[in-house]
Amino acid sequence: MIWTCQNAHEQIGLRLVLGMLEQKTNAIYVLDTFQLFHELYTLPQLAEDHYPRSTGEVSTEDLLYFYEHFQGRPLKEALRHSLCKEGLNLLMDDYNCIHTWKYHELWGNNNEDREDDFIIACAKRLQEEQEETHYQVAARLIGEVLGHMEELREVEWIDYRLRQLIQQGIFTYEGELKGILHYKVKLADATNYNPS
Repeated sequence: MIWTCQNAHEQIGLRLVLGMLEQKTNAIYVLDTFQLFHELYTLPQLAEDHYPRSTGEVSTEDLLYFYEHFQGRPLKEALRHSLCKEGLNLLMDDYNCIHTWKYHELWGNNNEDREDDFIIACAKRLQEEQEETHYQVAARLIGEVLGHMEELREVEWIDYRLRQLIQQGIFTYEGELKGILHYKVKLADATNYNPS
């Protein structure tokens, strides 16, 4: 049984696991928490807002209900083979470093800085809320970014991009870059930034 949701992270995981199980004859059951959540609750506004973005956003009570009531039929052989092939291709793909989940498909590209403008916009918004511009803990900015992104991203990815923006001189920092709670950031002169 494989749990997944409608986001690139978990859909890649599904494909990679199926790739690893390529030679196994086990029946595979897939529980898609986004789909099951919206079968259980008729809440169109939440679906439009892409909630839940990940399995981690679903309550333990709902997960237990899904497990007990929605195991359904095993994954059809053709779909299993197709997803397995996608997983094996992902393992060999050294070009696409970013994946997004759109229209029920994985889309890959190599544009690492695609979220940089959004990170900068979130930092500007946070700075505008302050009477004086102060350094703020990186975790605060990263949380702001993740909380407002439509597409699910990982903390580590936004932290990586923030460090790249520091190297480019877009942000200045104080502290140690050993963890998101150990350094603080603020925007430098953002006119140095040229998105590609």
